Amino acid sequence: MSGVAPATAARYDRAMPRTSCSDSHEPTQMPHERFEPGRLPIWAGRLQNREMGTGMTAVHTYAVVALVTRGESRIRHAGELVLRAGDVHLIPPGDAHRGGISNAEGWGVAFHQEVLGGEDGASRLGPLLRVRGGCHPVLRPSVAQRRRLLRWFRLLAEEVSRNEPGRDEAALALLRLVLIELERITAQPDASEPPSLSLSRKALTYIETHCLEPLSLAQVAKALGRSSAHVAGVVRQETGRTVGEWILECRMAEARRRLRGTDERVDIIAERVGYADVTHFIRQFRRVHGVTPAAWRRKATVVGAS
Repeated sequence: MSGVAPATAARYDRAMPRTSCSDSHEPTQMPHERFEPGRLPIWAGRLQNREMGTGMTAVHTYAVVALVTRGESRIRHAGELVLRAGDVHLIPPGDAHRGGISNAEGWGVAFHQEVLGGEDGASRLGPLLRVRGGCHPVLRPSVAQRRRLLRWFRLLAEEVSRNEPGRDEAALALLRLVLIELERITAQPDASEPPSLSLSRKALTYIETHCLEPLSLAQVAKALGRSSAHVAGVVRQETGRTVGEWILECRMAEARRRLRGTDERVDIIAERVGYADVTHFIRQFRRVHGVTPAAWRRKATVVGAS
């Protein structure tokens, strides 16, 4: 496998928040630098028509849902895929994929999974988690389902482009509608194919489930029944990140959720996300985000209120 470009999607990220739509009737995209750190936890917008080479394998720390409305796109994700008009492509956090030649257009939404909250959020991630579990990553909704998804994608794109009170709450409500529709689609008898679960996906699923507990590479490897060296090598090769980096990312995601959505003190948050030493937590948070948790909270609050 060639080099991996973490957090830079070869197929979709190039069409994501870095550019604005050329049609003046379409919403302006939010700045990419504000979505990536999780300050604006949801992005939605047009996926542009472009011819692309194979590029590098890509891995996100966030989830992506894309609806193709026109054309065709070839992509490698759990095998060779051909996406056509009407298809919905699901990419869970940590799933490696590679873009190919495409003349497709469509709409996409990307979101940091912590925006959905605790147990309810996990239940709403069902379709994406089943892809992680080995189910086919392409859904084929009915005409009525496609129309509903398209309407909600457009409303989401409009909402995240605004600086109006209640923007984040409205965007989250629309995202939940999208995820509920995906759940309905996957409930159809022919919605998925037999699972084929890779070691890397097993490792990421285990990490997401146990990341707030004391956790190490050795514990992950033991749970999977493999050696630490083997697990470390496979995860690094397929995702471009180490097991330790994925543990850190999952903990930071929960920390961001609590910083944004609660008034808990930083030392309490540190303990809740697996750090007995608040100083170590602050140091790790600053290394990932470039600012302290308190400074991040202030900026996220200002963005959310804008």
